Amino acid sequence: MNQKLRVVIPMALAIVVAVALTAGGCAKKTEETTTDTTSEQTVEEVDGNWTTATAKGDIADEAISGTINGEEVTIKNVSIKDWDGEYSWSFSTLAPESTCGVVVDDNAVNFSSKTLRAGTFTKKMEDEIEFSDYHSYYHYEQEDGTPMSVNVDWGATIVVKEVDKDANKVSGWAKFDFSDEKTALEGSFEADLCE
Repeated sequence: MNQKLRVVIPMALAIVVAVALTAGGCAKKTEETTTDTTSEQTVEEVDGNWTTATAKGDIADEAISGTINGEEVTIKNVSIKDWDGEYSWSFSTLAPESTCGVVVDDNAVNFSSKTLRAGTFTKKMEDEIEFSDYHSYYHYEQEDGTPMSVNVDWGATIVVKEVDKDANKVSGWAKFDFSDEKTALEGSFEADLCE
């Protein structure tokens, strides 16, 4: 009977050890599952300048404003027009008479992109970028009423929180800087999507 007891005790210990190891393995798998769940929320690069991030980051959470050619401005209209596969963004000091209408005699920062999506576009001032993919410039009315366009090095962060094609609206935040230090915009926007 003592021999049977010796055999039963080691088997019981082996079962307890096996259960403990299996439970430890399950706990580890639970942690891996949690890690996989959070990795779905991580930011992914879409291309060299776009990521999937839709958080505003350090951009001011107030209506977009700043300076154009050294003068303080309030942006009264943001529109994004689809021009043959390119999106033409305008951050203008004047609003059109009708949605997606033409604006003249305004001061504006313009941005063009081949992409319009929820996410974040980033370009640092010193970054080289293909002009046919993305470019930005600003224009302003001179004292004699003649428009002046300024093309210098630029940097931008544009966060598109939502593209609502049913309502033809795009919302988010933007920040632009130009190397001549005369023009800079920052803040939140809601744009008319003109397709």
